[in-house]
Amino acid sequence: MSEKRAESRPEISVIVPVYKVERYLNECIDSILAQTFTDFELILVDDGSPDGCPALCDAAAAKDSRIRVIHKPNGGVSSARNAGLDAVRGNWIGFVDSDDSIDPSYYEKLHQAAVQSGAEIAIGDILYFEADGSLSGYQEKALQTEVISGDEAIHRMRLTPFIHLTTRLHRRELFDTLRFPVGKNYEDAFTTPLILEQVTKVACVGEPLYHYKFNPVGIVRTKFDFKNLNEVYANYALLECALRHGKKDTAYLQYIIMKNFARKIRRQLPPEKRNDAQVQQMEACLKKAGAEVRQAGAFTVQNWLEAELRAVNAPLYNRCKYKIRQTKPKKCR
Repeated sequence: MSEKRAESRPEISVIVPVYKVERYLNECIDSILAQTFTDFELILVDDGSPDGCPALCDAAAAKDSRIRVIHKPNGGVSSARNAGLDAVRGNWIGFVDSDDSIDPSYYEKLHQAAVQSGAEIAIGDILYFEADGSLSGYQEKALQTEVISGDEAIHRMRLTPFIHLTTRLHRRELFDTLRFPVGKNYEDAFTTPLILEQVTKVACVGEPLYHYKFNPVGIVRTKFDFKNLNEVYANYALLECALRHGKKDTAYLQYIIMKNFARKIRRQLPPEKRNDAQVQQMEACLKKAGAEVRQAGAFTVQNWLEAELRAVNAPLYNRCKYKIRQTKPKKCR
């Protein structure tokens, strides 16, 4: 592993795992370097990328002293993020995926919201783009500008910005003992309960400042395989967290999401693999989740109606369920 280090201790450390994103990497780096909040370090973790990404990382570091580059053998996105966490110096930690980009005011607004409110996490909303750079027709509009308790954050954790690691700015202490599960997909969802259960307040910024690109070869759009079973288990971890904190509606929604994802897996796996032991293990997990949700009294008409509404119109669900009103962009003070 080789590394280029900056000398100063920054306020924010931004970690970007890099692997086979030569087409998008410069746009991602440029959007971070263009931040109006300038007291940050950018840690580019080259996860053994076989294309031109390592050279692009080194070239960027040669031009800006805030960039540090880590070159490591390929180990997956969790391994890359963990390598970044082991190297951070900042008081706050943010993550950006290397095929995405961020608004110039992203970290200034999140940092300002967190510091002013005393929150351990700040969360920004998402603007979705297609792979060709065009604005997507899907926009969830899941946040409004407000400060909520850690308990309410757990209630809302199914909202996409709460689950996505990259839409959050975290106090460094939240990762003192926490690392991402190596070898598993959907590491964001696996770690979300572990993070939210540590916080007392969350600052929400209701502006779509994180620019998420639908990558046709990314994890969320690849063909289902056994590794995608991790999505079921990650959602089960969210369900368990909801039940621990008495959020029956959130637990029921997680159960429905688990069922829907399991149904997709059954359809897309080859017939000869549908009775595989790993699939049977998934079915057992799903059965256990249903029993736990039913025992908690979460199988109600209201929870069913809310889940149906979310399935057909997520923005309307957000407005009705959480009184979400999209905040108009404003300048930082």
